[in-house]
Amino acid sequence: MKKLLLPGIIILGLLFNSCSKSYDEYLSMADDFQSAKSYEPALTTIDKAIAKAETGEQRIAANIKAGNLASQYMKDLEKADLYYQATLEDVAEYSAGDLRDLAKQALAAQANKAAVKMYQLWFKKFPEADNMVEMRYEFAEVYHKNIRDLNNAIMTYSTIVSEYPASEQAPKALFSIGYIYANELGENDSAAKYYSQFIEKYPDHEMAPSVEFELKYLGKSLEEIPELQHLLTKTS
Repeated sequence: MKKLLLPGIIILGLLFNSCSKSYDEYLSMADDFQSAKSYEPALTTIDKAIAKAETGEQRIAANIKAGNLASQYMKDLEKADLYYQATLEDVAEYSAGDLRDLAKQALAAQANKAAVKMYQLWFKKFPEADNMVEMRYEFAEVYHKNIRDLNNAIMTYSTIVSEYPASEQAPKALFSIGYIYANELGENDSAAKYYSQFIEKYPDHEMAPSVEFELKYLGKSLEEIPELQHLLTKTS
């Protein structure tokens, strides 16, 4: 019986003696709680570290730690998102690279709302950045593959096609629009429109044969595509 009570006594003792800890001490305590799989006390202790933080850098680090704990161990994605959103209060001096890295950390923690806000802030802070089109494409991929917001994905891909037609991302964005309509929304007329635009604008692109194939057999089943009959043979 004593052995069963021991972990609880240790946790209570740690909490009782945590009244006047420093930022680093709170984070160390949180690590101990996390190692003991006591995730709620760990998160509460990180909250105390956030309150003790003296710099924006410290608050960001603690909020990221809390967000990752909530996502990976507690499976509470809403709470993880809130912690990652809290980092935005302290990123005023962040470089373009640091803000991009933070957005990717948010995505890894499935803090998708926070990640969207981080990309939007990036576009606002660095409008003249040399890698703007690359970031726009990355943002479109976030909507498409992470958040599954297909309407916003199409809108963001379309911005790339219209504003950066000579970029290497434009053909990929145009193909992605057609692909979403064909394979994810089931709107073949719209898919045909964008696939046809691709062939017209980028006839020599390496993806052109694939787009022509998609366009030729748009809406067809596997059984109706002669070039793929060998796949049916292998699976039968």
